[in-house]
Amino acid sequence: MKKKIPSILIITLLLTIGFAVAEKQPVIPTVPLSTNNTTLQIEIMNRDFDVSYHFFQMFGVHAVLHNRGLVNATAVHWSINLKGGLLLLGKKASGEIQNMFPDQSTIVSIPLVIGFGKTTITVTANASNANTTTTIRQGKMKGLTVLILPGSENAMTVHLEQITSTSKFKSPVLLTNAGDGSNRLFVVEKTGQINIIKNGTLLNTPFLDIATKLVKLIPFYDERGLLGLAFHPNYTINGRFFVYYAAPTTTQGYDHQNVIAEYTVSTQNPDVADPASEKIIMSIDAPEFNHDGGQLAFGPDGMLYIGVGDGGGEGDQHGTIGNGQNINTSLGKILRIDVDHGTPYAIPSDNPFVGVNGLDEIYAYGFRNPYRFSFDMTTQQLFAADVGQDKWEEIDLVENGHNYGWRIMEGNHLYDPALAEYLHMNLSTLTPPIYDYSHYVGHAIIGGYVYRGTLSPGLVGKYIFADWSDTYFQPRGKLFYLEETNPGSWQPMEFKLQNDKPLNLYISAIGQDESGELYLIAEKLPGSVLGTGSIWHIVED
Repeated sequence: MKKKIPSILIITLLLTIGFAVAEKQPVIPTVPLSTNNTTLQIEIMNRDFDVSYHFFQMFGVHAVLHNRGLVNATAVHWSINLKGGLLLLGKKASGEIQNMFPDQSTIVSIPLVIGFGKTTITVTANASNANTTTTIRQGKMKGLTVLILPGSENAMTVHLEQITSTSKFKSPVLLTNAGDGSNRLFVVEKTGQINIIKNGTLLNTPFLDIATKLVKLIPFYDERGLLGLAFHPNYTINGRFFVYYAAPTTTQGYDHQNVIAEYTVSTQNPDVADPASEKIIMSIDAPEFNHDGGQLAFGPDGMLYIGVGDGGGEGDQHGTIGNGQNINTSLGKILRIDVDHGTPYAIPSDNPFVGVNGLDEIYAYGFRNPYRFSFDMTTQQLFAADVGQDKWEEIDLVENGHNYGWRIMEGNHLYDPALAEYLHMNLSTLTPPIYDYSHYVGHAIIGGYVYRGTLSPGLVGKYIFADWSDTYFQPRGKLFYLEETNPGSWQPMEFKLQNDKPLNLYISAIGQDESGELYLIAEKLPGSVLGTGSIWHIVED
């Protein structure tokens, strides 16, 4: 027994002094050691098993250090400190990393924390060629585990007010309005229904039900279905609206076709569409069941913008160069068409590939899955959230003719640099995102809107977005905002939530009503088996 005691003490000491672990992916030092400056970024991780499938991440406190520069970070000193609560073990840890290569990420940890109550977690890092950076978050100790609470340091606080609390939605993916002065909310369910919330009440009859037109959905998780809805700018006059859905295809080698179709409202009842009025505008064959995009939006120019994913699978392995960089396919693009002229549409004359090699419908390209995008009601800027592959989620400011990099880049990071060489493409010609974050923070970005409402004045001008969940195994969605502090400089923050309570929901969308108020669309369980979806008004505290 006496021999066992020193061993136990040594193990306990190792579990509390902290350590650093480089990410699994091999890092190739393509840039030699340099005294040039670099930048370190810190992200504090929530307890999570599915980021890198390390069991130890279920316990203790962990942060990831990113070298965001183009040169090696040398003599990287880091520390983690906990303060507050009943802390029995694991108060602090520190260490040094000799070198971090460009774009390398390293997890630093206090591997074992024992305590109870709320604690403040402070992570600091600096290098011989990088300034000190500090990230502070609040955590809740629960014995052997520490839950990171919502909210960046000094972030705004919001609360969520549920609407139609007695109604549950099945796989809700979108909330929008008709812009007709009725203040109705239109809720799109992936299973094929568009429902109306009128004066706070969910109407019994769907506005439109196209379930029979859809491809058969996988019950527990599917990225196909009814995905998009946009009302014509002159809807009050012409009653036209447009939908985006996944339908069966007869094309060999393809999983389904993404259909953009036009409908009109009933002449007898403004709360019901005419199901017989469908006119197919466009059909796009998709090789895989995922990465379908689905966003439809009319721009300030009156044109219809369409978000299309890269065709699915992993790494855009479609043909030699993939779909994102292939300017002769609709996949991996944001398209732009004129639905007021032509049959069934016309091409805007200033689309970038009009009269040259490339698909005329393309507005911008190099996307993986631009699931949600929106126009700022005031500045008219187009914000697009592009769902990432294995490591990074991104937000882009989309402009005519720009290439946003996929699959050469994932966010601000190289994914397949050999493709750039193959295409003889200079990386400086690619447009980087205005912000990206890693999968240590979230798994799938949910694009939102710049807030232009009146009920939460502190949110005005901020781009509100979300992440589906920071873990696959439990609902833990996150709500963020992005603020332009100086021209071209964007500050990201995670909202604090009232009473510091996590959402405990998977976030599927953010919606906007006619007055610019924003809504969170979420569900307790993903899939179309159970109706667990709910809608929440986002309100500043």
